[in-house]
Amino acid sequence: MLKFHCVLDCLRTEERGPVSRELIFRLFTRKSIYIKLLLIAIACTLLIFAYQLFGGLKKQIDNEPLKIVEVEEVAFKNIQQTAELIGTIHPKHATILIAKANGMLDAFIATGQRVTKGTLIAKIDNPDVEKNHYLSETAENIAKTQYERLSSLLKTGYVSAKEVEEKKQAWIETLRNLSNTKIELDTLRFYAPFDGIIGAYKKREGTQVNMGDPIVTLYDPTTLTVDFDIPCTTIKTIKEGQEVRVLGESYRLTHLQKMIDEDTHMCPADVDIRCEDCVIGASINVELVIREKKKVIVIPQQAIFLRNGKRFVYLVSDHKVELVPIHVGLQDKAYIEVTSGLKPGQLLVTKGQERLYPGMTVGIYKPTTATIN
Repeated sequence: MLKFHCVLDCLRTEERGPVSRELIFRLFTRKSIYIKLLLIAIACTLLIFAYQLFGGLKKQIDNEPLKIVEVEEVAFKNIQQTAELIGTIHPKHATILIAKANGMLDAFIATGQRVTKGTLIAKIDNPDVEKNHYLSETAENIAKTQYERLSSLLKTGYVSAKEVEEKKQAWIETLRNLSNTKIELDTLRFYAPFDGIIGAYKKREGTQVNMGDPIVTLYDPTTLTVDFDIPCTTIKTIKEGQEVRVLGESYRLTHLQKMIDEDTHMCPADVDIRCEDCVIGASINVELVIREKKKVIVIPQQAIFLRNGKRFVYLVSDHKVELVPIHVGLQDKAYIEVTSGLKPGQLLVTKGQERLYPGMTVGIYKPTTATIN
């Protein structure tokens, strides 16, 4: 409205005469004031808009729920450093019975049957050997009878002592022959050398076998052993009696050969185990304990993260996050020893470390404490 009046004044002035310089200067001065007022109004509007925008965001952030992290109380535990190896299951007592003569196989006990020590498992039919034994046995009986008869007549004087002695020597000779044929006959028979189970027959019943042929396997499944190889670089820290875990069970290292095997270039070892369902000859995982520490601070490896090449963890104190550097020692598959930086009783963040920062307020979730051996 003021601007309109100024224009009218100018028109009236023109009607009266030429416009003065003072009037023109006054007109431009008023116009710059209006521009300044307009800019100030725009700036105020922007400030109000920014305040409402960022103030609203702050209220929204303040109203968001707390970040929840999973924590675990730092405590003393035991930790073991182990080596994962592959072993093979073998029966501690096992043998293959070998033919010591030629003939036809005759099996008495089927595969899978349990036998006791001394049980006749099978035999080889060889008529010549059996005939020799029969003749030797008959000759021994005849010689024995003759010797006993002459011995009874010696007192009567019907026979001389020389004749009796000759019969005695003849009897002794037949005993020697009988012993030899019996030994030869026993080579045709297969007896169980220990309690066990009959394995697979290498030859079918009724087939011809020759000297040196494998006949049948016998094994004892109640006493099993696992053979495995150990890297000889770690042999200094391993000794017999050291803990070994097989199928979740703990055993003691039975034997360790402190000499490099020419084929594997490792050090052979074995451990006796108890397993009713194990398959003989199968491969199995062996966990050998190399080192062990007791009553040290142990935490999950997932709680540790690297920053600039150093290890850090997050702690929670009064719902506030703290960043703490640590130094570590012995470690296993899931846990690690902390040699410095932590104390028992502190709350360690084990899950939810993403987007945490020192001083941040968080909620905590503490599950049931898991124990490790």
